[in-house]
Amino acid sequence: MNTGVRAASTGDSRAGRGFPYPKVVKLVVAAVLLLPLLFYTVSLLRIMGATLAFPWELDQGEGHNVWSAWLLLHGQGPYLDLNHYPFFDINYPPFHFVMMIPLLWLFGPSLLAGRLLADLCVFGLAAAAGAIVWRYSGRNRFATALGVLLVLANPYIYIFGVIATVNVSQVMLGAWGLFCLGLALDRIEPDGKIIPAAQINWEPLILGLVLLLAAIYTKQQAIDAVGTGFLFLLWRRPKLAVACGLVFGAVGGGLFLLIDLLTAHQFYINLIKVNINEFIKRQLLDQWAAYGLTHAPLLLLAAGYAWQTIRQKSRLSLWLLYLATTTLGSVLVGKFGAAETYFYSSIAAVAIGAALFSGQFFKSGFSLTRFNFLSVRKHPEVDEPEIETGPAGKLNFSSLLAVAVVALLVLQNVIFYHTPETPHPWKDLIKGHSGNYVLFGALPTEAEKEAGQRIADLVKASKPPVLTEEASFAMVNGYEVVTNPSNILVYNQAKLWQSRELTLMVQNGCFSLIILHGHFIPDVVQAQIPGKYRQVLTEHLPGGEYDVWQLLPGGRATNPGGC
Repeated sequence: MNTGVRAASTGDSRAGRGFPYPKVVKLVVAAVLLLPLLFYTVSLLRIMGATLAFPWELDQGEGHNVWSAWLLLHGQGPYLDLNHYPFFDINYPPFHFVMMIPLLWLFGPSLLAGRLLADLCVFGLAAAAGAIVWRYSGRNRFATALGVLLVLANPYIYIFGVIATVNVSQVMLGAWGLFCLGLALDRIEPDGKIIPAAQINWEPLILGLVLLLAAIYTKQQAIDAVGTGFLFLLWRRPKLAVACGLVFGAVGGGLFLLIDLLTAHQFYINLIKVNINEFIKRQLLDQWAAYGLTHAPLLLLAAGYAWQTIRQKSRLSLWLLYLATTTLGSVLVGKFGAAETYFYSSIAAVAIGAALFSGQFFKSGFSLTRFNFLSVRKHPEVDEPEIETGPAGKLNFSSLLAVAVVALLVLQNVIFYHTPETPHPWKDLIKGHSGNYVLFGALPTEAEKEAGQRIADLVKASKPPVLTEEASFAMVNGYEVVTNPSNILVYNQAKLWQSRELTLMVQNGCFSLIILHGHFIPDVVQAQIPGKYRQVLTEHLPGGEYDVWQLLPGGRATNPGGC
């Protein structure tokens, strides 16, 4: 007696030409799994709209990224000597700022331009994940939707992806670059099997390498995507990998040397020397714990994808390599100044792996036919595969695995829960593991907007230069941005900071106003402030407390050379 479950049976009165329940079940389960993710995507759209309308910093450094692009637009460049006025530099490569320039033409030097670029890159990253899953899942619609929504619904993306930072653009460019390399060297068979392409597709190969170069010239952390790309080339075509590596190194290295020469070697100092800073083991463990707590089901599903791939004859794939390199790259979250954004590459890789793995259960009545998890045989009268269920219709391993996948995705939906009203309900659980994750994600209030405006009005009433630890108050009034305090802090820790010039300017009352937020400026400078300035305002904004110090009457040095 045949104990298999047929997709169609001529002798089963329940089915006729097709048994309807598996399809209905798949649709119901897909809705249960995808609708919560769609709900979180709506939350993302809400926070995007609110942050675009909020003119002041939500996180330290947003305005400095925008100002860096503004300097590039005007032919100056942000790679300056931090020890001399205006005490400004940036420690990221320039490509993100180049991408921002068209938006600056439209909106001027405002956080709107930086945040809009970040938002577009979030959708670009989700599109990359969708394109990857669509191709490598055999155009599985459920898997593709899952891959896209796992990016858009992720609370880490929700909180930090909507602010004016470089992190999402780096991951987006890297993901699209790898997709192009896959187009160049991978062939997908009609049965879904992935084999080496018989011929190199040169156009996507070149485009992929260009995108990887753009990624690493957006943020140095893109080394994970670049490493994945060249490991993949080495696996598929070793000689091509060597040739491409030489060209990539020559172009990338030559560009680095050219920019370094044009900036009097500040490019090297800002990108390399300053980034060799303290590694904090406790921070690494805390961040990993927080990431693991909020992504545990997806990490298990991605591990399932790795297991599938290793069990195949090839034992390797482009996306298994990406999963491995991004996991290793997340170690960088232990660096001083690192935050949850250092997991963005891992988030993309895990979303791709989890979607590719989960999508297999939505083919042929939740069966897995590609990866040989179970015994599959063709019934002589039908085209659909017949899945063995064991004696008396008992669930076999594959059926239990399908139930486990659905359960894990449901659990992940619960853990992911967030809205602007409740940025993360598990904050009490993870706040001991992650310092930044619980701070942001709520809608900025009108009171906070007005508080920032009061600071900006004080800046407008004061003569430049103004020393401010956040750039937006200077930019909105057309003033030059003076200092990048977080970089000064890193410079100071790296023993590269020379405080004499800034200290003298504060002592001589050269700044009509000083705005402190985070108090990153070294203590030796801050100690001079009370002698020449008085605190006139304290305001609370989403990023924290802002203290405004105004120059005392007669506080400016009488010596014209004092400033």
